[in-house]
Amino acid sequence: MSEKTLQELRDENALLKRQLDTCVRFMRREVEESVHKISKRKVTQMTETGRDDFLRENQEAIMLKRIHDYFGDILLLNAPKETIEYLVSSEISFYNISKNPSLDGFSVIGSYHKILDVWVEQMIINQFRKFAQKKWATVLRVNDPMEKALHSVVTKKFIFSLGRLYGLLKMIRNNEKLYDFGQTFHDYLDKYPDIRNILLSDRFFLLFERIIESDVFGGKRHQGSISLSDTKKTRTWVTGDFTDKNWLLYQVLESQAILY
Repeated sequence: MSEKTLQELRDENALLKRQLDTCVRFMRREVEESVHKISKRKVTQMTETGRDDFLRENQEAIMLKRIHDYFGDILLLNAPKETIEYLVSSEISFYNISKNPSLDGFSVIGSYHKILDVWVEQMIINQFRKFAQKKWATVLRVNDPMEKALHSVVTKKFIFSLGRLYGLLKMIRNNEKLYDFGQTFHDYLDKYPDIRNILLSDRFFLLFERIIESDVFGGKRHQGSISLSDTKKTRTWVTGDFTDKNWLLYQVLESQAILY
């Protein structure tokens, strides 16, 4: 390789590094602004004691550091903006619930649900929808709940619920019979092995299964019966308490970095 070519590569790497540094600075500022904006709004909903404790303990700065230290620059940079906002909101709500155990955990669980909904739509379903339409898989031929759900996802741009996603992945893992839309989803995963390997891996699926079967995203959420114990368990399963990177949300953001 000539000296000229080496220098061109050095210049290109230097440019890419400057661009990455710029993006990282922008992302950090966005996270800081999100933490401040959301904490300002959420703190007003706390009791006077909770609000005083939140400010005295400098929880805003603590949460900012916790989120950044756990996920790092690259994962946060690739994450949809909504992810950071909902994550900050969930942490402030969790702090408030920890101070007031009688409160329902809906606000924490709801934020996790929204984070995962955004991930499913942007990283899985949006591309699947295009794949199905290209394959002309748009006609509903079977009176089956999963087929009806997938038909609405493809033709009407409906959201594919977390429960439906879990059910479909379980069917694929168990080699159960699939109808037209289900088979099209199976074919889609075969074409995009990065997505397939994430969704069907034991590391992701078994944890996803545990969360779905706990019913915190289903009946408990809709009935307003999410206890502090339920909230703590779900926070561990989703965030790993911001210490263990084998749990769900880290896997989700890690997959986005890989797929990008």
